[in-house]
Amino acid sequence: MMNSDVHNNKASDFQLLNLASCDMKNLASLFNENKANQQQDVTRYLVFKQQAPHFYSLRKHRIDVKAFEGVTDGEHISINSPMTDSAVEEIDVDFPLARYRAVNRHTIFNLLLALKEQHEYHTLNIRLPLWGIASENELKDIVKLCLVAGADNLVVPFDTDSEKQHQSYTSLVLVLIKRLFVTESCGIIYSGLTSLPAMERIVALSQDELGDKWVEGTFLKFEC
Repeated sequence: MMNSDVHNNKASDFQLLNLASCDMKNLASLFNENKANQQQDVTRYLVFKQQAPHFYSLRKHRIDVKAFEGVTDGEHISINSPMTDSAVEEIDVDFPLARYRAVNRHTIFNLLLALKEQHEYHTLNIRLPLWGIASENELKDIVKLCLVAGADNLVVPFDTDSEKQHQSYTSLVLVLIKRLFVTESCGIIYSGLTSLPAMERIVALSQDELGDKWVEGTFLKFEC
């Protein structure tokens, strides 16, 4: 997990976000410009430090969900490129929802655990399949599997058109992080948000559930 001193080395104030008059269109434009300009394997995060937005960048390697196909308990997951580059700091993988429903949960746990052990020196981000979730009970079970297997971050895809539903999911994930006592080892990354007010609502929700220290420790991030 990244430590909170990352701001001392990599983060810088993004002044426009500190303006009270900053509107959603400006923020969305800035996010789109960032995506167009950054390298393909670099992800930039927005975090809130002392209630002010900051940016920092990390190199990331994505593992396609197809990598789980045909892998049995205890086997390493085959990936497209060697993970020997010390500059690659994060491994990003989609939770294999279809396989989760086709096999017993113990098999999925072992696959996630093997992935964590295979890349123990990198930060492991697991993307939650919110679009395909059948129920809150299914989401709870998936989140528990990810947390117990050692995920460093849970990635929550967000759609402003379904903000109310996603805030409900967010509350559930926050509660599970608290109940499973992983507040000092697991964070949440939100993707798809480009509205500062929407981000601030997530920050407030996180502060209410997990406290200021969790938010200030860069456990809460927005992917941009």
